[in-house]
Amino acid sequence: MSETPPSECQKRCWLKVKTRRRRNHCPSGVPLTTIACEDEFDCKELESLFQNYNLKLEQTSTLKALAVLIFMSATLAVVELLSGPSLTISKGSHPVHCVIFLSLFIVTNVKYLQVTQLQQIVNLTLLFSFTFSFLCCPFSLGAMGLEPPTSPEQGVWQLILVTFVTYELLPVRTLLAVVFGVMVSICHLIVTATSVTVKTQKLWRTLVANTVLFTSVNLSGLFVRILTERAQRKAFLQARNCIEERLRMEDENEKQERLLMSLLPRNVAMEMKEDFLKPPERIFHKIYIQRHDNVR
Repeated sequence: MSETPPSECQKRCWLKVKTRRRRNHCPSGVPLTTIACEDEFDCKELESLFQNYNLKLEQTSTLKALAVLIFMSATLAVVELLSGPSLTISKGSHPVHCVIFLSLFIVTNVKYLQVTQLQQIVNLTLLFSFTFSFLCCPFSLGAMGLEPPTSPEQGVWQLILVTFVTYELLPVRTLLAVVFGVMVSICHLIVTATSVTVKTQKLWRTLVANTVLFTSVNLSGLFVRILTERAQRKAFLQARNCIEERLRMEDENEKQERLLMSLLPRNVAMEMKEDFLKPPERIFHKIYIQRHDNVR
């Protein structure tokens, strides 16, 4: 039976250990934006195989991100509830987000989960993470008697934590993670500049400090994310190459065995095979000669 020759895609992909940066999704002529683009294998079949291979890791990573969000929203809800009887935006938003994240956690913890289903869950998690971060911004409703005056530092650590969790744990596209981090940071700065009523000089200092913090967490998260994804793809290639090499060796052994069976009698060939599997001393000095009577 003739064997199917390997396709050009396999020949091109498996010889490469390093991944190739996907240039067609990056704006041409802008070198600084190429850092936000993801790596992708040249071969579409290989990229699909990597996504299926990486599904369990992405599912575990999503569960970890949801666990962090559940713990944070639940803790903030309890703290806001015990803080006083006044009505605030946080008292209504944190319990709702806690229930939403808990529901997504239960749905994600399904044993047989498809790639498309996981992507939908991740997109919903990213959406509600944005609403959670946006409602943590220092909105000033003190003039309406609903909430005491806010400070420009309010919600900074929540936004930093959510942004870092998005970069490190949520399996979204890198460009989407960058857009999320930038949008969350800009929203907090705009709300702080328009809602907080403090001295102008003090407010500008706080805005500059918040900008430095948001920029640092976005850059660090992006750096770690790119290194992690490249390491995962390299490990996948190495595992695939090891499996392919073992299958190739098994195929070569079968060919050699068929060749041996075609040249020698079966009993002699089996005796030689057993000797090579458990080689005695001076194996190459053994002569496979047998005496046969009544031979015509």
